[in-house]
Amino acid sequence: MISPVINSDLSLKNLSTAISSIGKELDHLNKFRDVQAVILFRLDGKVLESKYSQESSRSILIVICWVKNIISKTMVELQRGSKSVKYDKEIKYGESIPVYFYRAGNSSILVTFLGPLANTGFMEIEMSRTSRRLGWIIDQKKPLGD
Repeated sequence: MISPVINSDLSLKNLSTAISSIGKELDHLNKFRDVQAVILFRLDGKVLESKYSQESSRSILIVICWVKNIISKTMVELQRGSKSVKYDKEIKYGESIPVYFYRAGNSSILVTFLGPLANTGFMEIEMSRTSRRLGWIIDQKKPLGD
């Protein structure tokens, strides 16, 4: 019989590994020069984790409030089979940024803010890969860690 203490320690270790893995995935995506921010949301609109550059922090706050208001609408679109959903959000008069939503597992959504002149084709590949890996980590369909 496994003692509750050992079982609890194992659960905490798995949780710690999952949190670390999520951070590494978001860091990887955030290191691209075209990315202004990456945020992992729960389905109810609460932020689980975020990575962003200091230069873009002011405009990011505006976009986060907007994302929280439309996340349920976006979730419906993702549940209908869309691989991703893209919106253009105006942050200053005449300047908008592309905002991508990807489902990451059964309980979260990856939101990525790109720069106005981003290479969207390449970034869509990276965002898709990252959301798939996050889904594996969150749903524990794949062993955690590298």
